[in-house]
Amino acid sequence: MKPPERETANADFLSGPFAVIPYPLLLRGGTLGLSPAEILTLVQILACVQVEQREFLTPGELAERLGIDAPQTTDVLSNLVTRGFLAVGERLDGQGVISTYYDLKPLWTRLRGRDPLQSPVNQWTKNPVVLFEEEFGRPLSGLECEQIREWLERDKHPEWLVNEALREAVLANKYSFKYIDRILFEWQRHHIRTKQELEAYRESYREQVKARAEAAAARSGRPGGKAAVPDAKAARRDERYNAFYELFPDA
Repeated sequence: MKPPERETANADFLSGPFAVIPYPLLLRGGTLGLSPAEILTLVQILACVQVEQREFLTPGELAERLGIDAPQTTDVLSNLVTRGFLAVGERLDGQGVISTYYDLKPLWTRLRGRDPLQSPVNQWTKNPVVLFEEEFGRPLSGLECEQIREWLERDKHPEWLVNEALREAVLANKYSFKYIDRILFEWQRHHIRTKQELEAYRESYREQVKARAEAAAARSGRPGGKAAVPDAKAARRDERYNAFYELFPDA
């Protein structure tokens, strides 16, 4: 039996790859305040993960697919991140190679009716292994579980301190055991053993960062000793998205 002419004409499309787009994104994207360009950007990221198994597209690659220029694409990405629809993360593989990826968890949180910018990241009262698996979005390997055990038993880090180190990594979008180990080593080097000492250290660190920023502004200031006026966009940047701003400094 000869197939219908329409079916034959569409065979090349029907045999090609398809991407699954969550219907709530299409149904409620506008009511969530997403522009058509922002919705299409999220669709391109979703499709790339499913069809090409790639978790990251550069602004140039996205611009080509969206049909807009790279600066516009950077603005779209910046808006999605700062408004809590997308995050940019980094992960370290077994060979020590750092890769960047788009994290869509903020989008899923939005589609569930919650605001990821207002909701706490976690209550940090659970078993460390459970917390790590929830935040990493996958089961931990045996070596990773062993690393947590070593932090607790060999290095004698309190459980709450390991959870806090994970929290620091999550807020920095750096899902890496090596990164967390560096945090714990730094805290141990400064003899932090209580929550009060940790908060004092964080406050001291914030003051140091502020002082360095002021010194840098003074060095690059205008003639007559006046410091350059900080860029308004830079002042609004959220430190949780440092990975994004390192990738897109003009955002």
